[in-house]
Amino acid sequence: MKPIELISVVRIIGIVLYFFIAAQGAFYHFGFGKALYNIPADDFIVLRKAVDPIVRGKFKVLYLSALAVMFIWFLMSDKSAGFLSYAPVLLAFLFLVADMALILKFSEPVNALINSNSIDTEAGFESARSEWLKFILIRGYLSISGFLLLLIHLVFKIR
Repeated sequence: MKPIELISVVRIIGIVLYFFIAAQGAFYHFGFGKALYNIPADDFIVLRKAVDPIVRGKFKVLYLSALAVMFIWFLMSDKSAGFLSYAPVLLAFLFLVADMALILKFSEPVNALINSNSIDTEAGFESARSEWLKFILIRGYLSISGFLLLLIHLVFKIR
């Protein structure tokens, strides 16, 4: 029996972690994001307040794990075969870093505002919803793109 190479394990873990992040982006892009615009803004706020405490910790662990594994995958990539052999992994990692930067700079402040109970007008509810959805959709583009790059990388066995 042939021993499993460490890079193969890192690839499998990396693609699975990235899949869960990209799935969130796909979920919002392929319907749920539009549905959230069709409910009253104050109901959106209630929904976010109910969902946020449940998913926040899990997604934090998921993102930090994915960042670590993607960085390790990049470090372990065979760079002697040229830029194309590691570019998809590097770009996917950078998309994940950009996603994390958007979380910290934009999504987290909006989540804090929503959870603070300081919004008390319909205009405030609408503004918070629009801002939150704008960034979840941008972040979705990044994560879906990174995941597709990794799939292409694995399918064509670029080493």
